[in-house]
Amino acid sequence: MSEPSNNAPRILILEADRKIGARLLRFAIKGWKGSSVQSIAASLENVALDSDRFRSFDVVLAGCDFRRDGSAQSPALKALRALTADPDMPPIILLTESGSEYSAAQAIKAGAFDYLPKKLFSREQVVAAVNRALAARTPFAGGDIPQGALRLFGYDIRRCLSSNENSSIHTAYSAEQGKEVVIKTLNRGRGSLSRDARFDRFIDEFKILHDIDDPAVAEIYDFRVTSRYCYIAMEYFEKGHLGGVLRDALPPAEALHIAMEIAHALSIIHMAGVVHRDLKPGNIMLRNDGSVALIDFGISKSAAMPTSDGRIISGTPYYMSPEQADGKPTDERTDLYALGVIVFQMLTGAKPFSGDDAAEILKNQREAPIPTLPETLKRYQSLVERLLAKDPAERIPNARELLGLIEPLLLAAQADYALSASSA
Repeated sequence: MSEPSNNAPRILILEADRKIGARLLRFAIKGWKGSSVQSIAASLENVALDSDRFRSFDVVLAGCDFRRDGSAQSPALKALRALTADPDMPPIILLTESGSEYSAAQAIKAGAFDYLPKKLFSREQVVAAVNRALAARTPFAGGDIPQGALRLFGYDIRRCLSSNENSSIHTAYSAEQGKEVVIKTLNRGRGSLSRDARFDRFIDEFKILHDIDDPAVAEIYDFRVTSRYCYIAMEYFEKGHLGGVLRDALPPAEALHIAMEIAHALSIIHMAGVVHRDLKPGNIMLRNDGSVALIDFGISKSAAMPTSDGRIISGTPYYMSPEQADGKPTDERTDLYALGVIVFQMLTGAKPFSGDDAAEILKNQREAPIPTLPETLKRYQSLVERLLAKDPAERIPNARELLGLIEPLLLAAQADYALSASSA
């Protein structure tokens, strides 16, 4: 297949409604001089068997109707999955009748490059969506994303923060947002995205962040799927994560303020039915206004480890609760245990449980006594013990109750700080 040209793209329009098809045809012809456009009054599922037809185009605009069935098993999404299983297929943009956030997520999961409701789309939106698809059309050799070679329409990639075989994280300037953002990418590779567990986790993270829609989590600006990778554009945090300031103990007032913010964020995600299960300083981002945001709900880098009876557990050993270390069911109290570890670490500069390897750390999480805080911090001992209780039933039951326990301690610590500052 010859290299596509952004100036004269080859566009296939599949739309059963002839009026909408004619409208899209006008958009395409006016949007790109010399473009080759073919419009067929048919649905995606009607022509999906003729896959060779698709390969001669750079992008496909496909109308679909979710009024009767917006589930993952709808005929349109089944056809979409069959087509996108072939990495040589052009990007497919769905133009939908009816539908919901759920059907939109299912469409992206099935391999759609973009999803535009018919009632809302304009010429500018269609042209912008096609331009994004064209910009993403050129694949990287071998399917990998070379460091420094990432190109995304509308984003000026500034630097790579981290990368591995399958994913990478970058900072970029967003022309649309007018500010710096973070781009998380996942290498699509070959085969159907719908059968890729990594992509499922990527979708899960996007869905959680999108559905919660609260400052407790990182703000989402964009989510796209290209021919070789998918990406999420999200909030950039100038102050970085909590791990960056935990080199030594923090003043109690500062530690309790941060603990209060984390507890508030946990109360929000727990009310949304989400348990983080990998809460740690590196997943707690700091804003300039003193608030925090939780990240990394779906693509945790923490290792999966086998228990003694062969079960697989996931998490970061230093912050894992005893029940999590045993591979037992977890709930919001699991996140509160991790917060207890973080509170102890903020107050003392050290983790409460350590060891020479993961197995020893987990053994200490389950069996070692809760360490005693220094005499100068003894007023916080009860809080730490209730958060780090081995038995979840003895732990603080929820983040809302925790907020009520932290508040008077924070006020007292702030008063102590003000008194020492005035006498200095």
